Amino acid sequence: MKFLQENSFSSSTLVGSISHRSLPHEEKVRAKNAINTKVLELFTLVHNPLRDKVVRISLVSMLSAFNFTFTTAKMRRLMRTNQISTLSTLILVVFSASLSLLFSTESTAQDFRMGLAISPNVAWMVSTDYDHEPRGARINFGYEFIADILFTNNYALGLGVHIFNTGGDVRYLVVDPENDDYLMNVDRSYKLQYVELPFTFKMRTKEMGYTTLYGKFGLGLGLNIKSEADEARYRSYQEVINGEWSTYNVGGSPISDRIEIDSDIRLFRAAMIIGGGLERSLSGTTALTVGLNYNAAFTNTHKNMSLVKVDSAQSPVVVSNEPSIGDMRGHDSFLELSVGILF
Repeated sequence: MKFLQENSFSSSTLVGSISHRSLPHEEKVRAKNAINTKVLELFTLVHNPLRDKVVRISLVSMLSAFNFTFTTAKMRRLMRTNQISTLSTLILVVFSASLSLLFSTESTAQDFRMGLAISPNVAWMVSTDYDHEPRGARINFGYEFIADILFTNNYALGLGVHIFNTGGDVRYLVVDPENDDYLMNVDRSYKLQYVELPFTFKMRTKEMGYTTLYGKFGLGLGLNIKSEADEARYRSYQEVINGEWSTYNVGGSPISDRIEIDSDIRLFRAAMIIGGGLERSLSGTTALTVGLNYNAAFTNTHKNMSLVKVDSAQSPVVVSNEPSIGDMRGHDSFLELSVGILF
């Protein structure tokens, strides 16, 4: 810019200045032509397409760096407060990374690929408190909108909207609310539904014949939209002497009821996503995609749920002649098959 300021003058100004001098006509013409040539060179330098592209890329990089610095500072400020949650931190990190990636490339219409897929899965519950017991998996169904932003033919940012069902069977122990001389086993079969926004980094091979292989990893941010469970409760322990409990069997099978459990499930779900698969070209840009994905939540699924702590033999833990009570902690995971069409 300094160079331009020092050299930004008009030909008419200099020609006017020369015209006041007593120069021969031929010298005036040569001076005017030289000045016009200089101005044309300056104009070409300023408007050179390659230079424009370099400047534009530099500005984009500066904007990306500013965005990353600002978001990082904001995240550090929030983390110094007591109100910040793990999910909020995760959202800020993903938001910052996504914007940095989006601003660091110039996308055209050919840089986007969109599609639709169905995604049946096998899901199960995971106990992280070791006081409730996973009892089995469930087969569920889901579907998704796929949106890939291609940086090159080999690298992409995987976005979209994923709607899926998940859950599993668990068993845990609670105090009988009607008579605290008894402990009850609770058998629950969770049926949970989420809307998830995936943020994944996708790596693709070069096309081999008509087939391209890919692998991906990243995060998913989910919102719970439905929470139900089939639940059965039955007495399993009876207090015979203060602090001593014996098994209690009434015989028969407990009756299972479908119940709403919105108050027992946290609204947000953050998950790790790892997957891989292939894309098979059909015609033009249309391709069949088949993939296998592992989706594992790492935030607690349960909210405000208490249970009786148990030992390694699944017997109740007693402290001061009373059953020891703790919070229920755990999450879901699933393995899904994704089959769809990319356009």
